[in-house]
Amino acid sequence: LKFALWTAHSGSSCLAMRLAAVLLAVAAAWDQDGHEAIGMTTMSALQAKALAQVKRLLGGKDVVDVAAWAHKVNKKYPWTTALHFQEQKDWQCDTVDKSVCPENRCLTNALRHFYGKLAHKPELSTIEYPDGLQFTDADSLKFLINLIGDLHQPMHLGFEGDSFGRNISLSFRTASTSLFDMWDRDITQSVMKDNAGFWWSGWTHIHRVKGEYERDKELWDKNGVAMFDTWAQESLTLACDTAYRNPVTKDKLSPQQAGSKFDVSSQTFEAWKTQMLNKILLAGARTAIVLNDILKQREAATLGQGTGVKIEGEEDEKIIKRAPPPHWMTAFGTNMCIMAVVVGLFLFVMKKQSGGAPKVTLKADGTFSDANKDAHKRI
Repeated sequence: LKFALWTAHSGSSCLAMRLAAVLLAVAAAWDQDGHEAIGMTTMSALQAKALAQVKRLLGGKDVVDVAAWAHKVNKKYPWTTALHFQEQKDWQCDTVDKSVCPENRCLTNALRHFYGKLAHKPELSTIEYPDGLQFTDADSLKFLINLIGDLHQPMHLGFEGDSFGRNISLSFRTASTSLFDMWDRDITQSVMKDNAGFWWSGWTHIHRVKGEYERDKELWDKNGVAMFDTWAQESLTLACDTAYRNPVTKDKLSPQQAGSKFDVSSQTFEAWKTQMLNKILLAGARTAIVLNDILKQREAATLGQGTGVKIEGEEDEKIIKRAPPPHWMTAFGTNMCIMAVVVGLFLFVMKKQSGGAPKVTLKADGTFSDANKDAHKRI
């Protein structure tokens, strides 16, 4: 916000007002619980190679652990907040407008940027980092995980005229809220409170959207990062057709006069809840598709660990180093020790069974011969 005010004093008032509006909307696309639900869905669809790389890059953590990490970065570096939003002109719903992206800092561009860093395709998009900041490969992975989740929160493609729905007042269960916060926090928290058994029952699994997952995987394999635009269009359509409307009457929601609030009925809540839960599952499935694509490649092993951002309260990620393979002499010695133990146990058992020390020799074919038994056979 300070940067926006400084920009205004520098003469770029239009840019400053837009940036200030974004910074005022500093909140996670879904709260941490929503992001973690997306992460759990992702984990259920990660392939073995991708999972191993996730664990390596994140110092033993997984997608759930870092799902909301990028929003903690926002608090330390407010300029990164703009990376989570794609501002749209009011009720222009046919095509996602990507024209409002000051200094390349907007949602669709940020997705390409961090994907490009991880996939060794930096030409996809560039973002200049101020403050001497450098994001590591592990940081890029955490950003990508978070931003794909944001892409599926329809209010992150909200309208400029109402500050992504923050200027639309709602009344929900006797409390005042905004349209943005309704989708960001209130629906998730209400589901957890109303039906905790459901929330913790394992519903965040890829099998619930298996058909969509298989379809999206084929489309990603064919179209690559262009799918980010397709998914953005889906969210814009959801915003225009559902989130910005009374689902019962289909009337448009807009900033009301002072003191006027839209009352969220139980019917409205159920309609919005169904859409939100589905978007959480799709976000998790699509995050898995993208991560599987990046991290299955041989080049993924060259991606760097660690972080360039120190966040208060965040544990330092451990740098996991792979132990070098043992020298062949070490391996040979280990095998010989194991063989000696096995042979010793065999001789002990044979002695107990026969009452005397068996005469055992090792045949050329690697099997054991008991001389006593052979003698009995000859007699």
